[in-house]
Amino acid sequence: MMTNLKYWLKGLAVAATSMIIYAVALGCYMALMLLVISMEEGGDNLSALSISLTEALILLSQGTGFKSGAITLTIIPLLLTLLLIALVRQVAGRFGTNWRGFVSGLVLWELMNVFFVRSVDVGLVDLMAMILLKDAIVFAIGYAIAAIPQSERTRDCMAWLTRHVSSPVRRTVVIGVVLGLLLVAVYLVVGLIAVSFWAVSNQSAVARLYELSGMQNGSRILTTISMLAWLPNLMIWAVSWAFGAGFSIGDLAEFTLWSGQGTGLPALPIFGLFPQTVETNWVRIALMCIPVAAAFVMGMVVMLFNKGFHIRIGGSEQDIDVRHVVMSFAYPIAAFSIASAVVSVISSLLFSLSNGGLGTKHLAHVGVDVIASTRKVGQPTAVGLFSAWLLTLVAVSIFFAVRWMIRRIREQGRGDVVSASTKTSREETRASRTVSSKNNNKEDQGDNNESTDTKGSGVSLP
Repeated sequence: MMTNLKYWLKGLAVAATSMIIYAVALGCYMALMLLVISMEEGGDNLSALSISLTEALILLSQGTGFKSGAITLTIIPLLLTLLLIALVRQVAGRFGTNWRGFVSGLVLWELMNVFFVRSVDVGLVDLMAMILLKDAIVFAIGYAIAAIPQSERTRDCMAWLTRHVSSPVRRTVVIGVVLGLLLVAVYLVVGLIAVSFWAVSNQSAVARLYELSGMQNGSRILTTISMLAWLPNLMIWAVSWAFGAGFSIGDLAEFTLWSGQGTGLPALPIFGLFPQTVETNWVRIALMCIPVAAAFVMGMVVMLFNKGFHIRIGGSEQDIDVRHVVMSFAYPIAAFSIASAVVSVISSLLFSLSNGGLGTKHLAHVGVDVIASTRKVGQPTAVGLFSAWLLTLVAVSIFFAVRWMIRRIREQGRGDVVSASTKTSREETRASRTVSSKNNNKEDQGDNNESTDTKGSGVSLP
């Protein structure tokens, strides 16, 4: 009984500790930022709004947008969401995980979020049921990341798979999933590099927008730091921009490799960060070829290196097993199909999560076109992976064809030599037989010494 109670209490501790750490850290920063802004800009003490704003941001980081007057904010600060999930995972790993702890922790987590919903001063855009569902997903993801690797059920499942699924199939699935995740990570790094380039090249535009707003240095610094909460969103939009799909700020502006202007945008400093048109053709082509090139390179690594499928084009003719050769190319094509599916699913999910709104009319949709952006990522990835597979297949086929031709030429050469030697030996045998036959006739004539005398008539010559 006491053991079961301990598990329930651990779940409560996980939820309470995670939320307290997250809320206190976020609340302190919001209070500091509002205090500095109120001191530099004058006016009322904005620190009094820190509690309500912190509650709104806690809900926003879990997917629930809010509205205040003409402002409607539904763009999830994905960096805060990731930090919250990582915090839940870390605390759950320290306290220990169990299904009882998950249930009790989830209940307390939902109760705390209900308290925030009831006490927040701004209006929320979602119904209570949807808010609770989104909050539960965030807590469940963090708890699952900590619980699944340590669970006995996970070990039992892995043991069952080991017994019932062959090693090549398991290896193929693992390689496919890992390859897909690595490609997504590479694309996000490309997005981070693009955002960094935007920040460096457009810093003067951001500074002008800060000057237009009249903000002082302290307010600028803290406001810029707070914008980092949406850095993953910008990275995802930058991926869509670099690969040719672009993104839009409502119906006021659209940013692609071919266009980068907007009219009527609010004077928000972050809008000065967005890119201009890329004038150089080869730069646009190079950016759009990144997913093809990255997928091709990683596909070749998987095909040839020891950690992958280790395709080799060697061995003697006697070592060639047709079934082995066919299967050695069937497993990579299956892994590449899995990797392409992983990239498409994850990119579609990321594009959807990065979108949101800043208003109800012209700024109702801010972000990317999910379908178009997913196509710009998924299709080049599949082309690059299957190009690596096809190139390896062609190289191996050419190698075996050349080796087969060389073998046939050698066999034909040996056959001609054998035929010539056989013909020569036959001629020599025939000649020797002929000579032997002639010698035997002469010997027969020379050895014929029988007497030829006959009886005479009795007359003799003097």
